[in-house]
This record gives sequence, C-alpha cells and structure tokens, in this order.
Amino acid sequence: MRGAELTSVEEVLDRVRKELAEGRLPVEIFNSPVVFAAEQERLFRRAWLFLAHDSEIPEPGDYVLRNLAGNSVIVVRDEQGTVRCLLNMCRHRGNQVCKAAMGNASHFRCSYHGWTYANDGRLIGVPHIRTVYDGRLRRSDWNLLEVRTESYQGLIFGCLDPGAPDLEEYLGGFQFYLDIYLRPGPGGTEVYAPPNQWVTETDWKICAENFAGDGYHTPVAHQFGFQLGYYASSASTHSQGYAVHFPHRGHGIGLGRTPGMTPFFGYPDEVVQGMAEALSPAQLELFKETRTAVSTVFPNLSLLIQPFSVTPGEPGVRFCTMRLWQPIGVGRMQMLSWCLVPKDAPEAYKAEAYRAYTLAFGHGGMFEQDDFDNWSRVTAMAGNPAAQELSFPYLMGLEREPIADFPGPGVAVTPYMTETNFRNMWQTWLEYLERP
Repeated sequence: MRGAELTSVEEVLDRVRKELAEGRLPVEIFNSPVVFAAEQERLFRRAWLFLAHDSEIPEPGDYVLRNLAGNSVIVVRDEQGTVRCLLNMCRHRGNQVCKAAMGNASHFRCSYHGWTYANDGRLIGVPHIRTVYDGRLRRSDWNLLEVRTESYQGLIFGCLDPGAPDLEEYLGGFQFYLDIYLRPGPGGTEVYAPPNQWVTETDWKICAENFAGDGYHTPVAHQFGFQLGYYASSASTHSQGYAVHFPHRGHGIGLGRTPGMTPFFGYPDEVVQGMAEALSPAQLELFKETRTAVSTVFPNLSLLIQPFSVTPGEPGVRFCTMRLWQPIGVGRMQMLSWCLVPKDAPEAYKAEAYRAYTLAFGHGGMFEQDDFDNWSRVTAMAGNPAAQELSFPYLMGLEREPIADFPGPGVAVTPYMTETNFRNMWQTWLEYLERP
C-alpha cells in the first residue's frame, strides 16, 4: 500500500513539474491524501516552522502548547530564561505530560505514572526509583526530547531536521521585509491577547498562496470594503505596488501602494518615530509609501499590515495580523491568528489596532469570513473526482522582467497584482516534495 501511495505522489509531482513551467498548476495537489502525506514527511519535517512569539512566554515558566509537523510540543521559557521546545511526550510510556494550552509551570508531571520533568526538559522525579528500578534507570538518559529552535525579532521557529540550514540562511534576506512587521520601533513587537483559534475544512496551501501577495482577489472578494469606505485605497488603484519573491526559498510579499497617500498613514506619530530609529534608510524609503504589506514566510506563516477604518469613511488605523495555517488533515487545518502591536506604542493605539484587527481578521471578522468562505469552497471543489485532471492558470507576469534597481533584496516586479510570487512558492514546494 505504501509503495502504491509513493508512486501516486511521484506521478502528481511529475505533472506539477511539467505544468508549472508553462504557467499552470494541477488541481489534484489540493485536498489530496497522498499529497498531504508527502507534505508531512518531506516538507513540514524539514522546514523551519513558526511556533510562538517571544511575548507569549515573557517570564520563566511561561509556556504555550503548539503543533510542530503533527507533534504536540511545549514552547517554554525555563528558569534561566532560555526558550525551549520540548516534545510533549513522557519518556516512560508516551503520555502527554502537559495538557493546558498555556500557563506557567516549574515542572510537568505525567498523569499516568508520575514521571516529573523540570521546565528545561530534565527528568527530575521518578516514583519509587530506588525500590523498583534496582539502580538501572539513569534519569539523565530519559529527559524530554528537545527540538531545535531559533528566532528572529521575537518570532520563535522550530525544525525537526538536524541537517537543515540555520534560520538566518533559511530566511535568506527576507528579514528586510519582515522588519516592517517586527521592527516598528526599538522595542519590537508583542502579541495583543492570545491567538484566535479555529478549525476549518480548508487546504492550508490556498491560504499561504493568498497571503504571498494576492491583490487580485481584494476588489472582488472584499468589494464592500471599498464601497463602504473601510479601505484607504480604491479598487482602481489597488493593483499598484510591487511583488517580491525569493527563488528556491518560497517567501513572498506584496507591497501595495496608493498614489498620494500620506507616508506611514494610520500610525501614530510615536510609532513613525520608532520606525525611523529602528529601520534602515532603504527600508524607510520603501515602506513609507507602502499601504498594504501582505506576505508568507514559507511554508505556512503569513503576516499582513494594512490601514482599516473602524468607522467607514473616517481616518483609518493600521493593524498587523500574524497567522499560521496549520494542516491537521486532508483538506483540513487549524487556524491560529494573532494581532501584533508595537511594544513601545501608546496603549490607546494598541487597543484601537486590536479592535480593527478583530473587526477585519478576527475569527468573526468581515474579511476573514469572505476569505474562508471562498477557500473552503475551493478546497471542496478540488476534491471532486471530475476536477482531478484540471489545472489552474498561473500566467500573470510570466515573462515580466524584474526591476533592476529595486531597493530591497529578492526578485521584485510591478504591479503588485501578479502571480510571480505564487509560481515561486509552488516551485519551492515542489523542490521539497521531490526530495525523498
């Protein structure tokens, strides 16, 4: 059975390779059992995956439970302040040692036989160790399994592949663009409240692609936003700006612009000053005219900054949403969505930015509902037997020349409404899955 599945996925990948070169993508990669299995084995166990933001665990003992490539892990700050990622599995009989989604603990005690671990993963307690093990059990041999972790500007990533490059190399220069979200001042960012979480019948790849810079859907899927005055742009100018991607890494960002918009519109003066202190001149020059910055860190972490008018027609406030598209089954995913705010910003702005985020992209947000209605229907349709031989067109900007003097790293094209970022994402996805 396993051999038949492997043969089947190799046939799918062969078709992707051939069609992608011609600006097409087979529908059968979505909502597919064999593709899902290959992604878990060949992509998510090799890539750097987002786990948590540093501000979610600010004090010793603080922890959150997260999913890393199908594994329950404890992301914890130990008593010395070191952030660790521990497999949430007792080394005695494999029970889950931590069951609360978040909290503060100096140790974790298994509810089955009572093995107890310090929050740095060391096994520190074994009931009746002297009377039942006859000196044969050495506790230092049975610590919780620790997963490799690295971070960038507060974002904590984990990787199951000991041979993977370090996080800096993995990001490969995309840090230049991540800073628009993560360095709005010398103090960086913090999450405002715990993440929204829900489960949806949606293929994660559809979402990751959309946030890699899909400006094409906005004037249609969210048209009421323009008509009612929620946006700082109009549908006719929404396509202006740039799309930037990083070959063989999969990361992509769309930088939307609105002609005549006030630089850094929607931020309070304190945040604008903080950005001037934290960002480079090249970043400031590019970002000051950016209205919308929407990006995906390959494979499944996305971020969005945009201005939003809480009261239609009135001046907007910029908010930042960070979201993780976590696959948990075929055509099924868990959604985690955070609001990021500048740590040094006035509290009144943080609250207003969170309100804008909640109304737009919280679990009941108006734009979130638009998107997931579309994405879940795409997922369902992709699973139809009649759709398996079909392909989607990815022809926008297929032969467009990159901008030679673009001030940032990566390959940049204009306008923002293009599919160059998506083709790069799919090429990187293919490269991971072709490695057995």
